[in-house]
Amino acid sequence: MDGLLTAVKTVKHDPDHSLISAESVRPVNTLTTPTIQLGEDLTPNQIIDVLKSQPSREHLSIVLATLDPFNKSKPLDLDVRVPGPVSAQILQLLVCTTIPDHWASLTRDDKGAKNGKIKSAILRCLSSVAGIGSLIARLRSLITSSRASHQLAEGTADHPAIHDVLSVLASLLEPKDLMHRFRGEISTLNATRQRVAWNELVSLIASGKIVSTVAEALTVASEIQSSSITWLGDGRKYASWLGSNISYMLSKLDADDESGWPCAASLTERGLSLGYSSSLIPEIYSNIIHDQSFAPKLGLLLDNLRLSAQLNILQLILLDLPIKFPSTRQCDYPNEPNKSTELVSGAAAFLSTVIGDRPHLKEEIMSWLSKGQFAAAFPVGINRALVATYDFQNDSLRYLLIRSLEHFGDKFAINHNNDREHDANTQIILLAAGRLQRLDPFQVKDIARSSVFLNTISNRLGASSNRARLMGMIVGTGISELVEEPGKSMKFDLDELKSAESQWYLSLIKVQDDVGTFESMKSLLKPGDLQDAPTSKTKKTKPISRPQKIMEIISDDEDGESEDDDLVPYEKPDDDAEDDDEDPTLVQRNKPTPPVYIRDLIVYLRDPENVEHYHLAITTAPNLIRRKIGFGSELAEQIEELALTIVGLQNDNKHPQFHEARLQSMIALIVSQPLKMGQWFTAMFFDGDLSQVQRSAVLTALGLSAREIAGNGEDDAKALGLPALQDTSFPSKRLAPALDAMFQQSNEAKESPIAALTREMSKTSLQPLAANAADAITGPNALKVRTFSSRMEVEKKRQQREAQRQKTVAKDLHRVLAEGFFFPLASRFNVVMLQFSSSSFSSYNPFTVPHILALFLQTLSLIISTSGPHSTFLPGLTHETLSLVLSLHTAPISSDPTVTAALLTLFLAAIDLNIASGSNGEEQLVTECANQVIELRDWASQVFDRTPAASGMASSTTPVDTQDQVRTLAAGVMVRIGEITERYQGRLMGVNSGFKY
Repeated sequence: MDGLLTAVKTVKHDPDHSLISAESVRPVNTLTTPTIQLGEDLTPNQIIDVLKSQPSREHLSIVLATLDPFNKSKPLDLDVRVPGPVSAQILQLLVCTTIPDHWASLTRDDKGAKNGKIKSAILRCLSSVAGIGSLIARLRSLITSSRASHQLAEGTADHPAIHDVLSVLASLLEPKDLMHRFRGEISTLNATRQRVAWNELVSLIASGKIVSTVAEALTVASEIQSSSITWLGDGRKYASWLGSNISYMLSKLDADDESGWPCAASLTERGLSLGYSSSLIPEIYSNIIHDQSFAPKLGLLLDNLRLSAQLNILQLILLDLPIKFPSTRQCDYPNEPNKSTELVSGAAAFLSTVIGDRPHLKEEIMSWLSKGQFAAAFPVGINRALVATYDFQNDSLRYLLIRSLEHFGDKFAINHNNDREHDANTQIILLAAGRLQRLDPFQVKDIARSSVFLNTISNRLGASSNRARLMGMIVGTGISELVEEPGKSMKFDLDELKSAESQWYLSLIKVQDDVGTFESMKSLLKPGDLQDAPTSKTKKTKPISRPQKIMEIISDDEDGESEDDDLVPYEKPDDDAEDDDEDPTLVQRNKPTPPVYIRDLIVYLRDPENVEHYHLAITTAPNLIRRKIGFGSELAEQIEELALTIVGLQNDNKHPQFHEARLQSMIALIVSQPLKMGQWFTAMFFDGDLSQVQRSAVLTALGLSAREIAGNGEDDAKALGLPALQDTSFPSKRLAPALDAMFQQSNEAKESPIAALTREMSKTSLQPLAANAADAITGPNALKVRTFSSRMEVEKKRQQREAQRQKTVAKDLHRVLAEGFFFPLASRFNVVMLQFSSSSFSSYNPFTVPHILALFLQTLSLIISTSGPHSTFLPGLTHETLSLVLSLHTAPISSDPTVTAALLTLFLAAIDLNIASGSNGEEQLVTECANQVIELRDWASQVFDRTPAASGMASSTTPVDTQDQVRTLAAGVMVRIGEITERYQGRLMGVNSGFKY
């Protein structure tokens, strides 16, 4: 038995062991600050111990004086800016311990010189790649802990610590010479370490790490609103700061600094990837105008950049010049070109400084100018300045003119380029021809006699577009006047060539633009007249009518009937109304055929002068659009162009059903692509140059299309008496037109379809209240009996309607109605109202016209009601609705009865949806939205009190009294909110918690 057991451990107890007294035990977590004196030399371990022990202000000052890199008398040979294990530990303690403990108090007590020295010492210690990286790492950890604590407990977020870190980071990055100082510190290292250190700095500063991290921190700590901190999270302001640092760095670099210019180039290229190049580049190049010595340094920077970066910077400069120097727009039509020669010379001097002797940039500019696509984005002054930079010595100006003429005469470009590109190409050709004529007239004469010029003018004169032909005539006339003798030049006896715009174009060939001097660049700083005059006048293109071939079929076989006995004869066609005319010479057999393609429909709609085609297109547009839904990509490719054409239609030819057909066409377009076209029509409603009638049509189309997407299109059409669409089924499944007309009945709506639908919804919402009131008089519902057969028939019809509706409902209905209709309308309306309210001068607001505003609110009511109570977007819809009603109920326009009724309808629709969604929706109204709901309830009570009661009994035949409708809606709102409040209080108390929907 003893052999089976093995001893593992032997413990001996000391009988003399005594208990340790409690007084001799020191607390583990008690920190003792080491005793240090001002003149004492501190070791790195002592510094770490002091920073860990929560030092006082005096001890902290001694430690920072020892660590300060700029303190020449410091005894410690340790630079915390140089990466290393000891410096990393010290930086971690400064960021995680010292800044949370002392930075806020140092900022509050910033008046003392001693506190300022401590702050400056902290910033100098952190002024390195490692220091900034420690701040960013600390900020990310605080963001993570703040989000986690926010999910657990609301009050444990680290927002003060985030504020302190952001404040230190903003103070550290604020100077515009920061990158220059970093470059000076890195230059003391050897070549390899210089490259590694600079790449690490560029990756940290210019890669977007700081912007994204700070932006996320500002989202977590939303109470931080100081502009001295928030600029770090704003991409545009951060890019502007980076551009000013690069500009300062360039101004301090020497031309022979072989390592400095590649560093500046790498920083610039990485800064372009931030996504805010339009804010970065202007800060770099704008110093050229003020400092002549900065121009060659910008050239050195471009020489050290890659070709793609050089082209990107040049393109950004060209796009930013008209914004930064608005005087360049003084060259645009209708200003006289000869009056702006000084401005063009200054711009040419500036651009020649940037372009320099870089052939690849000139080649790229030549490509941009000759094609006209890129030149169309510039004002005329920039194009004139670019042409002025070309000379004739290396034939660059001649090549520019020839390439521009080749593109100008290309048939594909003529048919597919827009008018703005045609205009820009015309300007370049005239400017290049005029400049080449002054430098070398013989080259212009050779080009005018070449096949390139003749083919160009020939193709232009044969173009179908009036604008393209006009530009070809202008170019032909202008160049012909240069090379031909007076009286022998090319002439076109047309009124268009005598217009002011054509004469302005012809005057471009006579301008004398040259590259100016440095002093002429200062002319760009003069304020210019910001006349955004149109450089092109869009004219309606009349399609070329092509004669139809009429073929006569002559039968030589008189006895052919015997051979056709086995053929089945056609049925007798329908009677032609035009055959009733007794005179056969008056019968019109060459009737226009309805369009069968979307492109033909667009051509017909854009040709109002051809009345038959125009009326036929308006009539058949809804039917054609619905046939093309889901049939190929023809409609999807041209849907925006077609929508723009339909919205801008005018009833100049007095079409009897113009408004109904246009409305049905817009509804069909929206139904075809609800999400895309809902947002497009919303943008057109706010941004388009529309009349009040057109805005009303857009709103009506949005509301009715939302109903149709939800499967209520046919019911709405029947209830409102809207004109029915043509049947899009196969012709054999339909009656003949003559017979079908006998069975159709049409009724005209007495009011707007949107207004009628919202009134019916409000009536449906208030009917249960009236029924409950009637039950108190006529008895309970149990005594109101309906026959079983009628109940079964009604239920059967309801099921049929529901099954039919389910077939037409969109799959993502709730998302489409929210993101495609409601949210764009509400958000854009808030932005527009904010713009008009913040304007320094009063202007006409077309969206506050009573009937437009009422129709807008009714459309929102219709959309939110159509969305239904089970939408996942219901909380957001409710919040936006209450915010919108709150912003409008105190406005002066809300006193109008129609606007008041629309506001009450929208508020009532939001309340009904939350009631129908169940207890969660009601609880949201009385808890999260309690303040808004109570304020709007008080407003509804005031509206009810000040609105007089109706004098007589209303009937179904009498028109709706607006004041009576307002009073009824206000009463319904108060009753609904009272019921919600009672039910919520009952659930809290445990009584009367049943629902009575």
